[in-house]
Amino acid sequence: MNGKLLGAMTALIFLSGIAVSAAQERRPSLDTRFEPLSAVKDTTAGMVGRLVAEMVRTTPGFVNAAAMNDMYEVSAGRIALERSRSPAVRAFARKMIDAHTVSTARLKRTIRNYNINATLPERVDARRRGMLDDLRGARPRNFDHRYIAQQIAAHKEADILMRRYARSGKINAMRDFASTTGKTVATHLAMAEKLDPTTRNAGR
Repeated sequence: MNGKLLGAMTALIFLSGIAVSAAQERRPSLDTRFEPLSAVKDTTAGMVGRLVAEMVRTTPGFVNAAAMNDMYEVSAGRIALERSRSPAVRAFARKMIDAHTVSTARLKRTIRNYNINATLPERVDARRRGMLDDLRGARPRNFDHRYIAQQIAAHKEADILMRRYARSGKINAMRDFASTTGKTVATHLAMAEKLDPTTRNAGR
């Protein structure tokens, strides 16, 4: 399957998710406890994220994806600190802010120390902006579930990204970064999945 076809598949999946989400947002739900928008968008984000992660084959591409993930995590964590009333979710959000701030610093240091030809992005992409907007727009009683659902999808994507580069990346120093960061990502994923049964019932 060539790059153009994969790109078309990615766009189709993402646009389909937006279309379905918009339709559900316009159509009233019989069950007002939960917002139908979140489940569709979070699932779509997970699918697209995994496909994007699998497509990263170059060091600049890896650096861009890793930095983008860090920026999303820090922003999402800050939103969670503002909006969540769950001590467990707030504690998790603080860990994400701290860990991904450290991750970005390590990424920058690795690039600088080994003269790697890669540039960190200045802002998150459209997909992650949409995810952050979903967090900001979530109903208070549904926020925790929305945040943790996104966290699970984002960490699954990051796990694929780190494992792939650690296994087949071209630059040793960046492979070491991916391997070390990947262990932290796996820990965070387990933490998010442990929180999920609690947040899933938050609006009941």
